[in-house]
Amino acid sequence: MSGPPEAMVVCRGVTKRYEGAEDGTLALAGVDLTVAPGELVAIMGPSGCGKSTLLHLIGGLDTPTAGEVEVTGQRMDRLSEARRAVLRRRSVGYVFQFFNLVANLTVADNIELPMLLVGAAPAEARERRAALLERLGLGDQHRKVPSQLSGGQQQRVALARALANHPPLLLADEPTGNLDTASARDVLALLRDEHAGGQTIVLVTHDERVAAAADRVLAMEDGRIERELRPAAGDDLGRALAGLLTPAPPGG
Repeated sequence: MSGPPEAMVVCRGVTKRYEGAEDGTLALAGVDLTVAPGELVAIMGPSGCGKSTLLHLIGGLDTPTAGEVEVTGQRMDRLSEARRAVLRRRSVGYVFQFFNLVANLTVADNIELPMLLVGAAPAEARERRAALLERLGLGDQHRKVPSQLSGGQQQRVALARALANHPPLLLADEPTGNLDTASARDVLALLRDEHAGGQTIVLVTHDERVAAAADRVLAMEDGRIERELRPAAGDDLGRALAGLLTPAPPGG
């Protein structure tokens, strides 16, 4: 049996160009990135700088125009769409910026379904779902459908769903972006706990409090990683990112 990969994520010269304009819109311009197992990496930068595009490519939701994307030792850019979907289901938890919950399923079903799809026993799925919802302060919301929840509650359900299968890699696009202060604190505490337990996390955020919990912060601008900061080493995020981050709405 092979051991864990030396790197959870590897991007080599990743470029993404969207067709439309005369020469296409260049979203990413030759990004190189390596994320070690167990690392928490935060990606920051102004809206439109390529943060979410990079996360989509790592998660196999899109393919690069050029370059290589490797996740858990497998080349995402070489897999068919169907095989990428299987890899995501088993190895990647994804928290979308706008939730992407199944509207006609209950909270319980939204969280349990990914576990059932990979063969978990129903009782095991219920137990895991109940534990996650309790940690996120939603223990009494499992019978509701997403439309009956606030935006912040839906985001917490999306996080619980992403963690349901104990994925080796968790990707999160603005995981606290739709939350009030108390809810954001709960989500950040859960992310810290998961990280302390060895979970690899790559997230996009505008929130310096979230970024401060990361091992590394990557500051992006114009489709490139412009600098790398390490909060634990005393790097001043506010000073280092001044002029790069803007009070624009989440996105990019």
